[in-house]
Amino acid sequence: MLLATQGTALQAQQAAEPEEEAPVAVDGEAGSAPVSEDGDIVVFGTRLKGQLTIDDAPLAEYNEADIAAFGASSIADVIAAIEPATGSSARGNRGGGRPVFLINGIRVSSWREFRSYPQEAVAKVEVFSEEVAQRFGFSPDQRVVNIVLKPNFQALTAEVEYEQPGIGGYSYNEQELTWLRIGEKGRLNFDVEGQDRSLLTEADRGLSVGGNTDEAEFRSLVSDTFGLQAEANYARAFIDSGTSLSLNGTFARKESLSLDGLATDGISVLERQTDTDSYSLGSTINKPLGDWNATFTTDANHTRSETDIDRFDASGFDTATSRTYTIANDLTLTGYPIQLPAGDLTMTFDAGFDWKRIESDDTRTDNPLSLTRRRVNGGVNINAPVLRRGGPIGGLSLNFSGGVEDLSDFGTLANWSLGANWSPTEALNFSATRIWREVAPSLTNLGSPRIEELNQTVFDYSTGETVLATVISGGNPNLVAETQSDWSFGANWELPFWENARLQANYGINRSRDVTSTPSFSSAFEQAFPDRVTRDGAGELLAIDRRPLTLYKTRSRILSFGLNTRGQIGKAPERPERGEGRGGPPQGAASGQQRGGPGGGFDPSRMEAIRKVFCETPEGETPDLSQIPEMFRARLLDDAGNPDPEKIAAARERFCGEEADQRSERFAAMRTALCAEPPKLDELPERMLARLKGEDGEIDPEKLKAARERMCSAEGAQGQVENRGGRRGGGMARMFGGNPNDTRPRYFLSLNHAIALENEVLLSESGPVFDQLDGFAVDGALRSRDTTRLEGGIFWQGYGMRLSGNYAGEGVIRGSGQPGSTDLFFGDLATFDIRLFADLGEVTKSEDGWLEGLRVAVRVDNVFDARRTVVDGNGDVPEAFEPFRIDPTGRYLGIDVRKAF
Repeated sequence: MLLATQGTALQAQQAAEPEEEAPVAVDGEAGSAPVSEDGDIVVFGTRLKGQLTIDDAPLAEYNEADIAAFGASSIADVIAAIEPATGSSARGNRGGGRPVFLINGIRVSSWREFRSYPQEAVAKVEVFSEEVAQRFGFSPDQRVVNIVLKPNFQALTAEVEYEQPGIGGYSYNEQELTWLRIGEKGRLNFDVEGQDRSLLTEADRGLSVGGNTDEAEFRSLVSDTFGLQAEANYARAFIDSGTSLSLNGTFARKESLSLDGLATDGISVLERQTDTDSYSLGSTINKPLGDWNATFTTDANHTRSETDIDRFDASGFDTATSRTYTIANDLTLTGYPIQLPAGDLTMTFDAGFDWKRIESDDTRTDNPLSLTRRRVNGGVNINAPVLRRGGPIGGLSLNFSGGVEDLSDFGTLANWSLGANWSPTEALNFSATRIWREVAPSLTNLGSPRIEELNQTVFDYSTGETVLATVISGGNPNLVAETQSDWSFGANWELPFWENARLQANYGINRSRDVTSTPSFSSAFEQAFPDRVTRDGAGELLAIDRRPLTLYKTRSRILSFGLNTRGQIGKAPERPERGEGRGGPPQGAASGQQRGGPGGGFDPSRMEAIRKVFCETPEGETPDLSQIPEMFRARLLDDAGNPDPEKIAAARERFCGEEADQRSERFAAMRTALCAEPPKLDELPERMLARLKGEDGEIDPEKLKAARERMCSAEGAQGQVENRGGRRGGGMARMFGGNPNDTRPRYFLSLNHAIALENEVLLSESGPVFDQLDGFAVDGALRSRDTTRLEGGIFWQGYGMRLSGNYAGEGVIRGSGQPGSTDLFFGDLATFDIRLFADLGEVTKSEDGWLEGLRVAVRVDNVFDARRTVVDGNGDVPEAFEPFRIDPTGRYLGIDVRKAF
């Protein structure tokens, strides 16, 4: 592990030790080891380095085996697979997009830094609620995803994809090559990706407007695109200082071609060509400062976009150019300055300096536009535990955050939030948060160049007809700052009757004033903003101005429920006999008897290999930790994820010093006493005798028999080590590969359902009020009261299936009520996507050769070829909402071949 964990990683446990040693610490605290029914010691193990240790329970978490079941290729695919758990649907109009990310518990400069990493490099993924984002200097409107990477990993992966609709028309192909190496001191990653998609026209789907089929082949439904992206990521840990540094750079180019019909001469094709180049650089520096931890991130980007738009009169073309320059710098300082009776007070200070400039010009105007914004911000977040968990009414903590930002173009804006987090039991958690903040519109909304899209298919709600009109997009320099006032309530319950299952409920109330909105077209939009719609003298729709505008006030309420679970199907098999899978059963063991309990998979030869790593390395040199198992190696790292000299010295002493020889002698004496005929119980240590006794205080014959079988076999003679580490009794067996007989299918399920209770727009203090759920959509977007998102899958012996589902309830968009106008009624829509994959190396049990690391996947999106039905008041389908127009793709097929070297 190469990066520090911002004070969140748990203290590492010590190595497993013989019988007489003190119990191993759990999460950094000493405690007695619980005894299982068969006499084995079971001690819950440490968390992985980089996991978060906070009061808030995770909404969902996925371990390495769960992630393998996703059938993902990269971290970006993993995040897509868990999207129902990461979406902040209870935030109403806020949030709901990509969550904020931590790598090993640390902020990163950008999504680019890790998105292309192979999914095999991930050890664990944790998802936390929006309130946790404040502790890392983020605003509380998106959930937090913490990605824990494996400390040692290297792979070269190559992937090719081919996709197309089930009925053809266009195709898509993608090629990607990724190399990643993670070591104890750093990580290095290179990724190159190319994409290409062909054009789809109205003629390919048999569409037309007003019966005019002559232009159908010159109007595109899916644009022709090409993309190329190359990125490099580097990270390094400096062991002596505990400092870590990461750098990333990305270049991307995208080309897009759309067709807008024919010009007035009836011959020239109207094309719209957009070319975009972007260059990005980012960096993260993490450094301990005494009892505090500081993280600095910087991200710089330059994007140039040029759009060539053919003129309607066929006299040439116009060019709209946009150039953006962005530099974002953030510093967070996290510490635990005060010890309260219920725990540590956590404080996070954040400060930032951002600079952004947008320049746009258009050959149709003589006034190029340029806007510059300088932003300086600062804030604090305080999390105070009030009641310790385990008390009469459970644990309670309070959270406060506040901040200000000064913008060169909007002045000083403020924000604050206050929250409470109550856990009446370890499995149940409640939270309530009040959020108030002022937000400036983005420079993109303020200063994007004006672009006119000609001959766009638009439904005119006033006449009930489908027409071809000009749609105008771009920026609006007259936008004002928005004021947001929200309440959020949440509950998170770990189900007692379903292992690894959590149920969440969230209720959000949003109130906003001076809201920036980018509208579409509707009757309500034309009523609210008649100057944005152009008609001729006969009332025919000619143009719609969709540039951003300001809504006086919005109100929304939303209730959502989520279920996240993972696990294995069926009853766990018994542990194998000692020696099974390594040359047969141990000497003196009766066939078919259960032995070893939770520790049945211990391999003395591997423990001997660990001993050699320490004992054969000269004094003063760091042992090669890559030669020992991952979970044991993690215990030897400091909070920065680097080899800890003190822990390594202590481990060397245990394995190689005089104390190790003494323990070996004590173990030999203990084994001699236990294996004698009859056993010499009076020569056994008191702790071992206690484990051999039953509830009546007398020696339990079954426990004594099991102990003799373990200790007196050939393996036992080499030195039995207690089962320590590994949650839920996994222990050393899990560390060294777990139970080889456990081939049960593994599944995951993530389901989220949201109910919109209110969504209204006010145009002024005195009204009118537009109820968007009832179809009076000012921004022209359909509002469904019910939406559902599903992600689930199953994985078994190399074969896997992932199922994705989306549901949107029915809805309506109202007409103007004038003669000739009509309402539009939208049916509900449910789509399901299936991804089938096979890891051929695992299927064929190949440990080398070309099948090793080879995966073939087949995808079918929208399996049932479902499309939303839209009808007017007469039950007819308008041309603008023909099924093939609103969804020209339908069922979508693809094949993906991936090879990991």
